[in-house]
Amino acid sequence: MRVWIDIDNPAQVQYLVPFRAAFEAAGAETIITARDNGAVVELLAQAQVEAATFGQSFGGSKLSKASGLARRARELRRFLTGDREPDALLAASRSAAMVARRLRIPSFIVGDYEWANVSVYVLTGSTILYPDVIDPAAFRRRGLRRRQLQAFRGLKEDISFSGIDVEKISAYDLGLGAEPVPRVLFRPPLETSHYYRPASGDMARATLRHLADLDVQVVLSRRHPAQASYVDGIDWRHPPIVLEQSVPFVPLLKSVDAVVCSGGTMLREAAYLGVPSYSIFQSRLGGVDQWLADIGRVVLVRDVAELGKIAPIRRGRLDPMRSNPQLIDELVELILQSSARLRAVVEPTSATARASSGVV
Repeated sequence: MRVWIDIDNPAQVQYLVPFRAAFEAAGAETIITARDNGAVVELLAQAQVEAATFGQSFGGSKLSKASGLARRARELRRFLTGDREPDALLAASRSAAMVARRLRIPSFIVGDYEWANVSVYVLTGSTILYPDVIDPAAFRRRGLRRRQLQAFRGLKEDISFSGIDVEKISAYDLGLGAEPVPRVLFRPPLETSHYYRPASGDMARATLRHLADLDVQVVLSRRHPAQASYVDGIDWRHPPIVLEQSVPFVPLLKSVDAVVCSGGTMLREAAYLGVPSYSIFQSRLGGVDQWLADIGRVVLVRDVAELGKIAPIRRGRLDPMRSNPQLIDELVELILQSSARLRAVVEPTSATARASSGVV
C-alpha cells in the first residue's frame, strides 16, 4: 500500500512528517508532496525530507484561493500517475482532497479547529481525524456527515512530539547571551486565512505595545516577511528580536519563557510542552484551545482590557503533556485498515466490470 502525505503549510511539517516513518514501519510506502507556502520548503529541508513541490501562497481573496486550489489540484493529479499513484491520502489540504476524490482513494484530513472551512471536505467525502475534546456537533452543523468524523484520544501535538526527546534538544541561540529579562515569543495572526478578522491585527499590535512596556524581550516569529513591520513605531523598553529564518519548533520554544499567539499550532505546541501560553485569538475559539484553557495550559486574552493577564515570569522545568503517546500508531492502523477494506471492495467490483465487458 502506498500512502500519499501532502503538506500545505508550515505547521503541518511538525505533525505530518512523523507519519512517514510510522507508515513505513507498518509496511506501507509513502510519497510526500508539499506547497511552497511560507516556510514549508525550509522546514522540510531542516527535517531532511524530500518532497515534490506544487503551488505557492494562494493570497487572501476568495477568487485567488479558489483559482490557486484548482491549479494546484491539476498539478498534483498530473504528478500522481503510473507508479506514483497512491492508495490513500493523509493531509490537511483541500487541493489534495480534491485529487484524492478524482483518484477514488480515501482521504484522511487531520483537523483540530472545527471552525475552519470544511466545504471541500464535505464534497470530497474525506474522513476528518480530530481530537475528542471537540464537540462533533460543530462539524455536523457545517455539513459533514457522521460517517466522515473520526475522533481520536489526545492532541495532534502528540504526533508532533512523538519520537522527540525534549530534554536532549538544545535551546535555540537567540544571540542574547545571559540576558536577565524573560523572553516572550510573539506569533502574529495569519492575515490570509479565511477566518481572519481585522480585530486580530488590532489586538496583535495592542499586545505588542503592552509587551513593550514590560521588562521582557520580545521575539517575533513572523508568518511572512511583511509582518516584521508589526514592531515598528513602538517605544520598546528592550528592542525586539525579529527572526529572519525559520527555526525548528522545539529549540525555539525551549529558548523562551512564554509564548503569545494569535491562535494557531505554535500556541498548542507551547502549551503541550509546558511553556506559559497566552492566546490573543480574535476569531471563533476552537474546542482544543478552550480545553487547554480549562486545564490551565493556556490563558485566554479576549480583548485589550485583559492584556494585564500577560505578565510573564521565567518558566520552570518543561512538563510535556503526552496525552496519548500511542496516537500516531493508532492513526496509522486506522488509515491502513480503512484503506485496505475499501480496496478489497473496489478491486473485485473493478474485476467484475472488466469481465462483463470482455476485458481480462
